[in-house]
Amino acid sequence: MHTLSPRSLCFALTVLAVVLATPLRAAVATAQLTTPHATLTLAARGLSLAPTDKSSPAIIAGGGPLWTMVIQPPSTPSSPGPQTTLSSANQTPRQESSADSIKLIYDELRDGSRMWKISLTLELRREGDGFAMRGEIANSAPGWIVRELRGPFLNGIQAPPAEFPLLWPEGLGQRYATATGAERTFAYPSGRGTMQWCSFAGAKGGLYLGSHDATHGAKGFIVRGGAPGKPFEFSINHQVFCNADQRWTLPPLVVRAYHGDWHAAARHYRAWFDSVVTRRAAPAWTQASSGWMLCILKQQNGDVMWDYSDIDRLCDLADQRGLDILGLFGWAHGGHDRFYPDYIPDPLMGGPGAIKSALARARARGKRTILYANGQLCDANTDFYRYTGNEAIVLRENAEAVTSSIRKFNSSAPVVFVLGCNGAQAWEDRMLALAVQAHQLGADGILYDQLGVAGPTLCFATHHKHASPATPHAGGRSEMLRRIADHMKRIAPDFIVATEGVHDSILDSTPFSHGWGSGFTPPPAAFYEGAARVDTAGGTTWPWMRDALSAFPELFRFTFPEHVMTLRHATPMLDRHFANYALTFGLRHEIETRWRADVRYLKDNVVPTAKDYADCTYWPPDVPMMQGTPPAEATRYLKAVTDFARRHAALLWQGRFVDNEGFTLTGEGLIAKAYRKETKLGVLIWNPTGTARSVRVDVPGARLVSTSEPERTAVDPVGPIGARSVRLYVWDF
Repeated sequence: MHTLSPRSLCFALTVLAVVLATPLRAAVATAQLTTPHATLTLAARGLSLAPTDKSSPAIIAGGGPLWTMVIQPPSTPSSPGPQTTLSSANQTPRQESSADSIKLIYDELRDGSRMWKISLTLELRREGDGFAMRGEIANSAPGWIVRELRGPFLNGIQAPPAEFPLLWPEGLGQRYATATGAERTFAYPSGRGTMQWCSFAGAKGGLYLGSHDATHGAKGFIVRGGAPGKPFEFSINHQVFCNADQRWTLPPLVVRAYHGDWHAAARHYRAWFDSVVTRRAAPAWTQASSGWMLCILKQQNGDVMWDYSDIDRLCDLADQRGLDILGLFGWAHGGHDRFYPDYIPDPLMGGPGAIKSALARARARGKRTILYANGQLCDANTDFYRYTGNEAIVLRENAEAVTSSIRKFNSSAPVVFVLGCNGAQAWEDRMLALAVQAHQLGADGILYDQLGVAGPTLCFATHHKHASPATPHAGGRSEMLRRIADHMKRIAPDFIVATEGVHDSILDSTPFSHGWGSGFTPPPAAFYEGAARVDTAGGTTWPWMRDALSAFPELFRFTFPEHVMTLRHATPMLDRHFANYALTFGLRHEIETRWRADVRYLKDNVVPTAKDYADCTYWPPDVPMMQGTPPAEATRYLKAVTDFARRHAALLWQGRFVDNEGFTLTGEGLIAKAYRKETKLGVLIWNPTGTARSVRVDVPGARLVSTSEPERTAVDPVGPIGARSVRLYVWDF
C-alpha cells in the first residue's frame, strides 16, 4: 500500500467530508485504491480520482448513479417488449474490499417494489499504474432480457478544454479544445468510433479512458458537459442482450492518470491492443503503393463510362500521376450501387474474358487492381434477395428488413437495398465467394465498401449464427473479415482484403483502407492562413467536413502507423493543398473518376462546370478546385509528389509515423511530422500558407544527411520553405 501524498490526502478528506454530509441512497461504504500516480475513491456520490500532481485532471464525484441497466421482456413482431430502466441508486450491494480491489455485488435488482433475479458484480481493481473496472451479469429472471448496461458513470471530470483538450477517435481523430457543453458520442466499432479509448490530454499529463474489450463488442462512448467552468461526465453504453439463464461479461474500463503528452496514452492503448490482437501486415506491394485511382466504370443508371479495354487507358492516366493501384468500382453488370451482391462481368463492357485480359495487362505494367464489393447492401431487386434473403439479411425487432435507398441521379429512381447481416452464414459465404471471384479474374484485392464505416447494427434474426442481436456488426464483422482474409491468404498470399473506412476491430484482416471520416480530408487552405472564418460548406463537402477544423489525424496515425490508408477525395484531380496534406500525414494519394464529366476531364483535359453535374445527387466533385488548377499542372505536381515519396519510401512508407517526437521546429505557420526507421529520422515540413516561411529543424544527437523537396534538386537546409511546399530533412543517429 502506497503512502498518500499531501495533495491526495487532502483530496480524499474532502471527498469523505462530502460523502458524510450527503444522505446515502445506497449502502456504499467509502473505499480507496492507490497507485503511485493517483488514488481512486468509491463512495456514495460515485467515483473520484485524485492524481498525485496537477498534470492530470481530477475527478470529483458529482452524484448520480454509478450505472443504469435496461431490461425488457422478449418482443414479438406485433408487440415490442416494454423497456424498464434500473439504476444503482435503487440497489443495496454487498461490498468486499482489499488493498488491490473493491467489489460490489448486487444479488438481485429492484425497482420500487419489483424485484428481478438478475445479479450484477462490479470489481474495481488496481492494475499497473491505473485502475480497471470489470464485471459480470447473471440473468436468472425467466422472460426477461438484459438489453443495455451503461456505466460506470464518471461525473465531475475536472478538465478545462483549453488545458486538457478532449482527444476523440472519430475517423482518424478529433481534438476539442473549446468549452461548448455539447454532448459528444460515438458508436464503436465504426468509422465514427475507430478505437476504444479517449483522453483528456494536457501538455504534461492527462486522463486515459479506455475499454479494453478484446471481443470488439458494440458500445457507445458518451461525454457530456464541459460548458465553461463545468466538469465533464463520461460513460460507456454497452449493448448486452443477455437472455434468461445466460451470463455476460463487462469488459474492463481502464481509468489512468498518466504523465507526459497524449502520445503516452496512445502507447498504452496500442500495448494493450497488441496483447490481444495480431495486426495483419500489408504485403510488400501494398506498403510500397503511392495511392490509387478510384474508377467507376459503369454508373447506377447504366452509363458505361469506361469498358474493360479502357483499363489500359486508366493505367496510362495512373502512370502520368505516379499512382500504383486501380480501384475498380461499378465493374459488374449492375454498375455502381445496383444489383448487389451479384457481381457478374458485364457483356456491355466486354465480358469475363475481357476483364481477365485487362487485369493481366495491368499487372504486367506494374499496376495492382482492387475490385469493389459492397459489404452490407443487398439490392431488393435481385434473385439473391428473393431466394436467400431470409438467411442473409438483418431483421428488426419486429421481424422487418432494414432498408435504405441510394439515388445517384435526379433523372432516375432510387435503388432500394436491404442490409446484409455480417453474422449470417449465407452472407459470409457470398462475401467470400466474391473475394475468390476477384482473385480468379486476376485482381490483387477486394474492397468491401462500408464495412469500415457503418456502426454496429442490431439483428434480431434467431436463425443466424450470431450469439445476440448486438454481435453481428461488431465482433461478428471482425470474425467474418478475418475468415475471408485467412482463406484468401491460403489461396494467394499477396491478395488483400480492404475496406472503406477503418476501425481497429478489423486490423487483423484488412491492411489497406479507403479513407472515410474525419482527418482523411484536410481543412480548407484558409484555415492555415489564420482566417477569422473558414467556410467548410463548399466543394466536396462530405458529411464529416463539419468537424474538419477540429480534425486530429495524428491520433489514429500515431497509434496504428503501419496501416495503409488513402486520402478521401471525390474529384479526378488533386491540388497542391490536398497532395501536400496526404504526403505530410502519410496517407496514400487518391483521385476519383465517378461521372461522365470526370471522364472528359481525364481523357481530354476538359475542365467542367457545375452544370455538368446538375443531374448528379451524390457528392459531385469539387468543381472550383478543378477550375483553379490547370489539368496539366495538377497532373505534373501529383507526379512530382508521388515520385518524391517513392524515392524516400524507406522512411515515408516503411518508417514509423512518430508525429512531432524527436525534433524541435522553429517556424511560424508550418506543419511538421516525423518518420523513423532504424537509425534514420525523416522530418517532413509542410508550409500550407501562401507565403514563404523561414524554418529551422533541430534533432539532438543526430547528423543531418540530406534535405530535399519534390520540385527542387538542390535545397538549402536553412533557406525559407516556399509557399504551399513541402521539404524533407533526413537525420542519422
